[in-house]
Formats: sequence, structure tokens, C-alpha cells
Amino acid sequence: MNVVFLDRDGTVIYDPPDERVDKIEKIKLFPDSITALKFLADNDIGIVFITNQAGIAESRITEDDFWRIHNEVLMQLAPSGVKVFKTYLNGEAEGAVSEYRKPKPGMLLQAAKELNLDLSKIYMVGDHQSDVVAGINAGCKGSILVKTANVNVESKEAVFTARNLLEATKFIVENSQASS
Repeated sequence: MNVVFLDRDGTVIYDPPDERVDKIEKIKLFPDSITALKFLADNDIGIVFITNQAGIAESRITEDDFWRIHNEVLMQLAPSGVKVFKTYLNGEAEGAVSEYRKPKPGMLLQAAKELNLDLSKIYMVGDHQSDVVAGINAGCKGSILVKTANVNVESKEAVFTARNLLEATKFIVENSQASS
């Protein structure tokens, strides 16, 4: 199974100013999200979402609200044809000491176990240093930082820094084929 781990908010959809996608009305895909995910689909690569959602711990949304919102995101992404194998969610507050809140690797390790994935062949893609470090901590092939949410974010640990998701997916496909 060929997959990529993707953060959702700030990577595939815009992160609103309050950094909480707590209403369906706040869902807004980045202009290249469909194209980027179609590129993955065309190259037989699916996705697994790995997402921190502190809004749950803050009582801004319930877990049921998250899944309702997330299902709308999936419907908006459907035209890309990409296969979403699963979504892993951590609803703990920022700063929580947990093996499952990025930058800890718990969600990625759980995905690898449940989906029988070889982490050494999978990239983690996200817009924060915590995404990059989660991929490293899990033993992923590499972590890619996208500057979709913040053009000033930097990471010396990322194997690649992309301007957007499409640039990241092109890197993934090129480097996945090179190692196949």
C-alpha cells in the first residue's frame, strides 16, 4: 500500500485565523489541493490524515462535530480521486503530554500497525515543525514542510520544503519512483 501521511489544517485546507476549523463554513481548500491529490491518485498513492485538533479539548467542537466537518472535507476532496485510507485524530490540548499528539509519533505508529505500513517508505507532510518532527520520531522516509499556512516557517529537519501541496506531492512521486 503506497500512502502519504498528511496533516489537514494548513496543509490541505486553509487554517483560519483562530487556527480552529470548528464549522463547516470555515472549510476552504487550498487552490492546488485537488490537483495535488489527483497527482497522488494518478500515481497510485493514497493518503492517511494525521491531525491534531485542540479545539476538542477546548470544547469549541465535539469529536462528533470534528467527524461531521471532516466528512465534508472528504466530500470536497472526492473529485481528486485520491483514496483516503484512514484519518487519525488527536483531540488533546496543545502542550498535552501524550504519545499521540504531534510531534509525538503515536498516531503514525498506530497507522503503521493498523494498516500494515512500512514507515521507511512513507513521507509525512505538514505545515508545522510538529508535523516534521512527528514523521522523524516515527521513522518515516522523510518529512516535508509545506509553507501553505505560513511562508516564514522553517525546518532544518525536513527533507524538503515546498511552497504548496502540489510541489510536495511532485517531490514525493519523484522520490518514491526513484527508490522503487
